[in-house]
Amino acid sequence: MTQKYFYPAIDRFKLLASFLVIVIHTSPLTSISPEADYILARVLARTAVPFFFMVTGYFVLPKALEDGAYGWSYLKRIGLIYLISMVLYLPVGIYAGHFKGTGVISLLKMVFLDGTFYHLWYLPALILGFAVMLLLLRFLPLPTVGAVCGLLYTVGLFGDSYYGMIGESSFVYTIYEGLFHVFEYTRNGLFYAPIFLLLGYVLSERRPSLALSLGALGGSFGLLLGEGILLKLLETQRHDSMYLFLLPVMYFLFSALLEDGWEERQKTFPKDLPLCIYLLHPLFIILVRGGAKVTGLAVFVDNSPVHFLAVAVSTFGGALILTKLLALLPNRSRKKKSSKEGEYYYDHKNQPGRHDRPSAS
Repeated sequence: MTQKYFYPAIDRFKLLASFLVIVIHTSPLTSISPEADYILARVLARTAVPFFFMVTGYFVLPKALEDGAYGWSYLKRIGLIYLISMVLYLPVGIYAGHFKGTGVISLLKMVFLDGTFYHLWYLPALILGFAVMLLLLRFLPLPTVGAVCGLLYTVGLFGDSYYGMIGESSFVYTIYEGLFHVFEYTRNGLFYAPIFLLLGYVLSERRPSLALSLGALGGSFGLLLGEGILLKLLETQRHDSMYLFLLPVMYFLFSALLEDGWEERQKTFPKDLPLCIYLLHPLFIILVRGGAKVTGLAVFVDNSPVHFLAVAVSTFGGALILTKLLALLPNRSRKKKSSKEGEYYYDHKNQPGRHDRPSAS
């Protein structure tokens, strides 16, 4: 008999990660302390998107490698979500002038690499990164895949947080300037996504003990804080998404969260709620700012904690309503009984041990 094991801690952290994305885009501590806001929004909150990639690497990638149709179905689903999101934000982008003077090549770059709105870069990055990992893991041994992903991430680091360490007169600087004509950031599906997808996949094969995960998480977390602060002081950052010590932080954080596994389902919240929060929050940022301007309640813009809370609460409410509406769709209603309401789970034929390699469900 196949047993299902659920991971509610993973599920709950995914919800937290969706709010951390709002933190990144609202900078909630700016009016209190810019330094504290930098640590919160530009260092700590940078765990959010890697976590999303690792969820896919752990729960989806193993199954996709076993069943090509499953992987293709997943890519089509993400592509459809991206298409709907592009259409949703198209009027906003046109109004903001994002497409003004954009040629065909620039438009293609936006659609396939950078995203057509500032938060939508994640979806094409997920599609590209997932496709890259499928190819690498099918044709190369795991250590070689690790080396390739590590090299890609290193290249990305020097186009992101370590950019200032490249001499402007160097040949390497010229190469990066050429790369930035192809895409806006190295935080994309080629340099950024693969390593975190791989970390999730590696944990599906084998993971360290809880004691080791917690101890290493504390140490690597301190190193990440130190790295972020040092890079800020050195003014090396072109962007602030990619850090060296973000890798061990994410590996040991995800490993620790996996220890909260249960054979029985624990109800948490609608499955699509974190995704809806992620996709909708820029709309509510616009609505909060517009509402503050119309009503003259400047506190909702000028006071950064109030601004964050207004955006977070309104986004949560809007996302919750949307998930309820999605549940009423005919195809969703038929699947409701088999839906897991947001919990991530594996099917196991045997009792799972720390070194099991279960197949994703």
